[in-house]
Amino acid sequence: MSESPVNVPVTATDFLGRVIKARDTIVYPVRRGSSMWLKKLTVRSVQDSPQGPCVSGTNEAGRQVTIKNLKNCVVV
Repeated sequence: MSESPVNVPVTATDFLGRVIKARDTIVYPVRRGSSMWLKKLTVRSVQDSPQGPCVSGTNEAGRQVTIKNLKNCVVV
């Protein structure tokens, strides 16, 4: 008899150690060539992945974005 997977709450933290939760707004760096800037993301969910916690949400343009490197983002 197999057991169903247990829903374990995932804790994700940003660069400053703040906890990232659904409906938070975060900023993350984007790079194209030698240019670099920050983009905003509205967090929809925090999930666990093989690489560790990741954050999914929508950016300012309405596109679905998943961020796996949470040490580069900051909750604003």
